[in-house]
Amino acid sequence: MSLRRARLRFAAAIIERHDSHLLIARPVSIREEGRVWQFPRGKVNPDESPEAAMRRIARSDLGVEVEIVVGQPPFMAHVDGDDAEVRYFFCGINAGDPRPGPYEELRWVSKGHLREYDFDAVSEPVATWLLES
Repeated sequence: MSLRRARLRFAAAIIERHDSHLLIARPVSIREEGRVWQFPRGKVNPDESPEAAMRRIARSDLGVEVEIVVGQPPFMAHVDGDDAEVRYFFCGINAGDPRPGPYEELRWVSKGHLREYDFDAVSEPVATWLLES
């Protein structure tokens, strides 16, 4: 009998502020070349839905309560050395002000300024899609 490891799943947030700026995060990195931006994300626990994970991640990592407006279909990506399923959610903030938590830095940027940032491989296609939409 073979034991299969459960597929890793991640929930990621496209958090939009009232002025249409989007929240991006730069994770803490030891390597200078690893200092790229991403949309806030975290692992989905085996016993929770991606929606519940998104709310938990926003609360624990960013200190905010989010309202999920719409979820995008999941896609496969290479995250932290593993193949994983990633699901993005468009969110608004119901309560709180974002704090960096596990991130080195957070920034609010307009959609048009996303091209000025280097994104990781998981966030790059999403940033490009946002720029083109």
